[in-house]
Amino acid sequence: MDNAPVSVIVTRAPLRVALGGGGTDLPSHYRRAGGFVVSAAIDKYVHIVTSVGFRPRYVLKHLEDEEAETPEEIRHPILRAALLRHWNGRPLEIASAADVPPGTGLGSSGAYTVCILKSLELAAGRESTPAELAEAASAIEIDELERSVGKQDQYAAAHGGLRAYTFNRDDSVDVRSLELSEEVRKAVRDRFLLFYTGKERSASDVLSHQVERTLAGDAEVERNLARTERLARATCGALEEGDLERLGELMDEQWEVKRARAPGAVPDEIEALRGRAKDAGASGVMLVGAGGGGFLLVFSSQLDETRRAMAEAGAPELPFDVDADGCVGLSPRP
Repeated sequence: MDNAPVSVIVTRAPLRVALGGGGTDLPSHYRRAGGFVVSAAIDKYVHIVTSVGFRPRYVLKHLEDEEAETPEEIRHPILRAALLRHWNGRPLEIASAADVPPGTGLGSSGAYTVCILKSLELAAGRESTPAELAEAASAIEIDELERSVGKQDQYAAAHGGLRAYTFNRDDSVDVRSLELSEEVRKAVRDRFLLFYTGKERSASDVLSHQVERTLAGDAEVERNLARTERLARATCGALEEGDLERLGELMDEQWEVKRARAPGAVPDEIEALRGRAKDAGASGVMLVGAGGGGFLLVFSSQLDETRRAMAEAGAPELPFDVDADGCVGLSPRP
């Protein structure tokens, strides 16, 4: 294989905010009944810098620093799997940084996997489509590492934008960009607020309970996921029809559905934060990601009041906008 003449490659992949349907994108569910997710990639990112110089060893900087002679020796599971599957060149130096900590419900693991695969393909002088990139990342997390996660994070990171994803029983995924009025686009930019709850958790750990119940044929969890999909489709419709008041109601319904599906998904202290936001004028509040912690997504027209109440409760805001690009290389292309 011929390596690229570029010595340093910089890539970035966006994090995401799921607006509806989370949980229906897990293979344990969509291979039986299909799934549907509405998700917005946001302008908060995982960045990866890859050096393709003449390194004698792999030098890796993530939450830890490590060095290895071969990919098999690498401790970081995603890096190890990515290099074993998608690289056959000389050793690399790889460093990563993200705008938010892992385990906060914004899809950082999926974005990281997409981002490293983008780096490796650019280093190898090739480039795949966003769908191919998302599928390769999903294969690493779900098939290779056997994590109890879905596919929406990888698809949102690869494609960017505010999109609807249909997960079909045959493992194919239909991707559609939402048709939004300027009023709705402005509302998405201005009226959606993200607040950090202060709690981190593993999405795979939270979702493993759902997977076990789904594979066991638990009728209750299947009814819950069917309702989750209906709410996601209704959210998609509300966005495209400009029905902003309905949007807040649907967020509250999704809160109840998530709390019913998984024990511990909504701890008491996060329930209290939601109450603070509602008392301060929020029309809709939902917990982003699998649950257990991370970020609250708040839809409000009383912006100053809501921000003040959450700040007083010790929940800092993460300002954001929608990312339109998906995973991209920022350095010169080979």
